[in-house]
Amino acid sequence: MEENTNPVNNTFKSVNNPNNFNNKKNKKNSSSFTRSVAIPLLSGVLGATLTIGTCFGVSRN
Repeated sequence: MEENTNPVNNTFKSVNNPNNFNNKKNKKNSSSFTRSVAIPLLSGVLGATLTIGTCFGVSRN
């Protein structure tokens, strides 16, 4: 195979994406708190309640 002897410009340029979801300007603190704290907490409480209720409900025939 032949090697390419032509000089190549290997510079990379960043491109701004207006639809970038990781942009910190578009974040809302209330939705971030709801997603990261409230929903997992409520899901855990609901799951524990259902698990304990099922254990006591099944054992009482």
